[in-house]
Amino acid sequence: MKHHKLFHWIVRLVCLVGAVVLALGGPVPSLLARVLPGLSPLLVLAHSLAGRSWYVGLFWGLPPLAVLLAAVWKGRIFCRWVCPAGTLFATAAACKGRKRFMKVRLGGVVFWMIVAGAIIGFPLWISMDPLSSFNRLTPLFRGTYAAASLIPGLIVPIFLLLGVFQPFIWCFHFCPLGYLFDLCHFKAPKPVWKRDETRRHIVLGLALGVPLALAAKKLAPLAPSGPALKPILPPGAADPQSFASLCSRCYACVNVCPTRVIKVKMPLGKRLGQFFHPELDTERTYCEEHCNQCSQVCPAGAIRPLTLDQKRSRQIGRANVIKKACLAWEDGEHCMVCQEFCPYFAIEASESPAGIPRPVVKPEVCRGCGACQSECPAVRMGKAIIVEGIEKQGQAIDA
Repeated sequence: MKHHKLFHWIVRLVCLVGAVVLALGGPVPSLLARVLPGLSPLLVLAHSLAGRSWYVGLFWGLPPLAVLLAAVWKGRIFCRWVCPAGTLFATAAACKGRKRFMKVRLGGVVFWMIVAGAIIGFPLWISMDPLSSFNRLTPLFRGTYAAASLIPGLIVPIFLLLGVFQPFIWCFHFCPLGYLFDLCHFKAPKPVWKRDETRRHIVLGLALGVPLALAAKKLAPLAPSGPALKPILPPGAADPQSFASLCSRCYACVNVCPTRVIKVKMPLGKRLGQFFHPELDTERTYCEEHCNQCSQVCPAGAIRPLTLDQKRSRQIGRANVIKKACLAWEDGEHCMVCQEFCPYFAIEASESPAGIPRPVVKPEVCRGCGACQSECPAVRMGKAIIVEGIEKQGQAIDA
């Protein structure tokens, strides 16, 4: 028995180390950053319902299918042997806390809320998927975190602390993935009280999930101090609402971005359903033209795969010159830094009567990469050229 327990912990720790290596990138290709959250059959189910398609394809669909089949055979075997979040919670449980301040099991309610939201195209609570939650810890170690990304990243630390007092409080009382495994586990007919509990979970989950998902589409509870710009979404994303609904906040795209232009910003001016999703911040850096890594690692279908050629021609935003802040337009100085740094030749010069060149953006050519904004030297009123997202990404033309 002792040897079995030792073997059990060795397997769990090996899986935990492997999950950390995959999440952090380590010596593996960035493409594998999607493996950990991509193992979740809950993620596949929710986003296949929301996107009305089997978005992962055969290759990426096999691992979560194998996890689900293992659940049919052995219930929560994935939780007990493989899940890195489950291993952390098991470590906290070793502290032998025995308080039972949480008695009601809400994992089923959360699961059916996710399903209800997915059916209407907005799986609001999918960020509670434990593998995506574990992946959210990686910005802390890679230095890619921002204050906003820490908030959804607190799920694991909070329940790790609570697990010291009530062992496995997350796994038994809140985890929607564990509930899915229980639901799929083939065993003898369930007792009446268990069937009644399942029906209550379904009714309550649907009753809460549908109105909350609908409200998340419209409700914007935090007003910005100034005008809110449309977010610049990673190349390969669809319209803002679809991206917000499909994104599981696993932050795989944030972790692999070499220029760290993809960030999680505070949700001012955003609808509730758009809270804490990744977007581009081109104030200090830009989206490198020869990089498509973010489009290769998304496990949820929120960012569709793009080749390098497709990425280079993808229009994700549009730059606008703020003439009152521009050194050339307002002060008559020789400054065309934005044109010098634009990798797509989307900025041309318009001469003033005094012969001073002034920047003009060609909107059909501009990709919205942010190189111009990040290098703009204007400081009096902030940057003199600002990139804003567009309603739907499309094809730009070459200069």
